[in-house]
Amino acid sequence: MKFNKSKCLIMHMTHKRNPTITKYLMGNVELQVVKHHPYLGVELSSDLSWAKHVAQTANSANKILGLLKRNLWNCPQSTKEIAYKTLVRPKLEYASAVWDPYRGIHKDALEKVQRRAARFVKNDYSYTSSVNNMMVDLKWDKLETRRNKARLVNIYKESHGISPSTNALHPFVTSMHKTRTSHELNYIIPQAKKDCYKYSLHPRTIPQWNNLPAELKSAPSVLSFKQLLENHI
Repeated sequence: MKFNKSKCLIMHMTHKRNPTITKYLMGNVELQVVKHHPYLGVELSSDLSWAKHVAQTANSANKILGLLKRNLWNCPQSTKEIAYKTLVRPKLEYASAVWDPYRGIHKDALEKVQRRAARFVKNDYSYTSSVNNMMVDLKWDKLETRRNKARLVNIYKESHGISPSTNALHPFVTSMHKTRTSHELNYIIPQAKKDCYKYSLHPRTIPQWNNLPAELKSAPSVLSFKQLLENHI
């Protein structure tokens, strides 16, 4: 297998103040060191932050929303809503189980896109109009709520063998831990010191998963789990 040396890069992922930087050579060519680089559509950063990815995601979604505003301004509400849900919202939610932000500034950057979209769909740009009321009328959940549901669906799929597990889910219920509220699909909450791990998929979602009613965790299919979750949250 041949590699294009000019396209091979190095990224050191660490939180150390004075990390040990090692040079890597491929043949006689020293590989370039970068602090950010996209991988499968997700922008990875050397400091394990998702700030750059969130900014790029919001910017990309805003551009598509602007395109819709220029071309669909005279279309009925239903057409605008379909366009938003088809072309803009997927941009805001792609792989969100991995990078779901926990800082308010990053959450707001994404929510602002949807709030602009609500005005576009309702064709209401008045300063006195309530965007919250528009979203209630459109029956749109906040993006944060949708990401939360998506993370729980991800844990459900791992628990029932529908998607590959990372072996990070360790059953909590054993002969020594059985209690009145225990369940065979409850998991031990991973201990985390760094925010980058504390707010990652499993440490962040397992406490919410453990608090779900038993009938949700034992739902027979992904569809039924989503329906029960919709009524629960």
